[in-house]
Amino acid sequence: MEGLQTAALLERFALIAKLATSTDCDHDEREMVAIWIAEMAVTAKEGLLAIIFDVNGAGKIH
Repeated sequence: MEGLQTAALLERFALIAKLATSTDCDHDEREMVAIWIAEMAVTAKEGLLAIIFDVNGAGKIH
């Protein structure tokens, strides 16, 4: 994951979390926000691991 993509992902985390704390947000909406954040975190982790452990480079660590 490149720097710009990482920055955009972190902005999405912040915005979604901010919206979830809104007083207009009900329980179901907060639950959906938690699911979205979890999905984005998994995607970010996979991208980071792919960079750290170059999956196409015979197990090389960068």
